[in-house]
Amino acid sequence: MAPADDHTRGRRGWGTAGVALVAFLAASSGCRRPLPPIVEPEPPQVTVARPVARAVTEYVEFTGNAIAVDTVDVKARVSGFITAVHFADGQAVARGDALFDIDDRPYVIARDQAAADVAKAQAELDELEREVVRNRPLVPRAVVTEEQFQILLSKRDVAAAGRDKAQASLAQANLDLGFCKLAAPIDGRIGSRRVTTGDLVSGASGSATSLATVVSVDPIRVTFNADERSLLVARQRAADRREDRAAGAEAEATAPAAGVAEPTGTRDLAIPVDAALVTDTGFPRHGVLDFIDIAVKATTGTVRCRAEFPNPDGLITPGMFLRVRLPIGPPAPALLVADRAIGTDQGRKYVAVVGA
Repeated sequence: MAPADDHTRGRRGWGTAGVALVAFLAASSGCRRPLPPIVEPEPPQVTVARPVARAVTEYVEFTGNAIAVDTVDVKARVSGFITAVHFADGQAVARGDALFDIDDRPYVIARDQAAADVAKAQAELDELEREVVRNRPLVPRAVVTEEQFQILLSKRDVAAAGRDKAQASLAQANLDLGFCKLAAPIDGRIGSRRVTTGDLVSGASGSATSLATVVSVDPIRVTFNADERSLLVARQRAADRREDRAAGAEAEATAPAAGVAEPTGTRDLAIPVDAALVTDTGFPRHGVLDFIDIAVKATTGTVRCRAEFPNPDGLITPGMFLRVRLPIGPPAPALLVADRAIGTDQGRKYVAVVGA
């Protein structure tokens, strides 16, 4: 019986193991699900811009500052109290506009005294002139000696000199009286007043009181420091333009005249300069280079330049920062790409191309 029990026990053990194996295989097959199909992503949607073929001039840019063409410090020419101020700080003024009044009463008195001195000197001179006329025919008849007559002539000459001196004093008194009213010396804008009504100002030479400052507005100048290489290239470009214009003018002179040609001014032959304020897009302001300093700074290799720009809107004021550019080459064909299409990778610029 023992062997039979062992056989039965063995078959029962294998049956239990078979059931477990079947269950494991069934569980393993149940966890294995089919994978989803791989879908290719659609091409990304991008914004494209076509490059533009155009003739482009090469420029070099600098930074500069605006300065006024004319700057006048209005000072008192005579001493006295300020009686009136005729402007608002910062307003536009024209040449001859009233600015300040200085108390003129002392100068009116001085003028009247000088006029009285002139009248007195003129009366004395007239009296001596009559004496000379009356005594001249008496000299040949020995009624009046030659010595007495010469003394009379000397007195007349002294009186004439006194009259001239009195007239000069009267002219100075009128000049001082005119200095009591100060007017704008130039067209432009006036700064803030440094004195007000009731202030005592001095007109003494060397210590005259500064009253206000007037600066011209239109045109305006911009100074900047250009490197010598760029400046040389720009000047050569201007010389080439001058030669081309001269050749064109010569050709027009030999051709049949169809009308009167416009004269070519020196400003047309000057180096063109463009400028922009910090709020400008591009370089909308155009002027000419009107001055180049006589020497190059050896330490920096730059030379001071000055350009003049029209400023009818008065937006450019002295001291403003501007960007300035000079043309350094003739126009050449090129492809222009929008700025936002240009990428940067470790300091190098690149663009992405779509299709051919």
